[in-house]
Amino acid sequence: MYRRRPAVAGSFYPSSPQRLESMIKEYLGEAKGSVQGEVVGLVSPHAGYVYSGPVAAYSYGLLSGSGVNCAVILAPSHRARFNGAAVLTDGIYETPLGDVSIDADIGQNLINRDGFGVIREAHEMEHSLEVQVPFLQKVLDTFTIVPLIVGTVDLDICRGLAAGIHEAMSAVKKRYVVVISTDLSHYYAYETARTMDGKFIDALASMDEKKVKDVISSGKAEACGEGPILAGMALCKLLGAERVEVLKYANSGDTAGSKDQVVGYLSAAFLK
Repeated sequence: MYRRRPAVAGSFYPSSPQRLESMIKEYLGEAKGSVQGEVVGLVSPHAGYVYSGPVAAYSYGLLSGSGVNCAVILAPSHRARFNGAAVLTDGIYETPLGDVSIDADIGQNLINRDGFGVIREAHEMEHSLEVQVPFLQKVLDTFTIVPLIVGTVDLDICRGLAAGIHEAMSAVKKRYVVVISTDLSHYYAYETARTMDGKFIDALASMDEKKVKDVISSGKAEACGEGPILAGMALCKLLGAERVEVLKYANSGDTAGSKDQVVGYLSAAFLK
């Protein structure tokens, strides 16, 4: 059986189960908030926990008691570009908090569709998806994950991926949530970053993935998870999402770094 073992435990987050659990519980305890409507999808950052964990907790806190039993995780590739999405079709995704089953029903369905392939190498060292899993382990009971690394930022391809994922999800009756992994602007001064990230948030709020694509392509905003955002927005709309609500914005200058060069972080929820 395939086991995807942790690549960034001990660097992006603690390798000790006790320390990791304590850290996540602290973040969740400090992230208060609620939304009106059903949560279809979440936006969550993917930096080291001391930087982005306090922001990510605002998204994951919404899942406690939700009954979700399958998380479809869309994350960017920091090491390779490919025209589609790399999916893990079965096996175990391991973290210091234990094992999570990879959803074979959805995974096997996806690899029969255009745009999806099994590229384990894209997953092996990728932190952007890995850091989402321990949070899920603390807010959900028994659940599976569909790990997808998106290797493209082409809007048409991303929309095609969304359609394929939606069809696969529709074929298997489960309670789903879509998790979209992205950070925002990288290494600008504090106020510059806030301005750029505000433009991204405005585009996201439009519920129009083309506006998100345009604001990033123009250089007015940045998102290292551009592909996951484009595919995830389209997917959430296919699942019935009608609006997006910003839960928390901050950057590394607010959490655990200097204000000279910061990275932007966002938690948001797609709702119906």
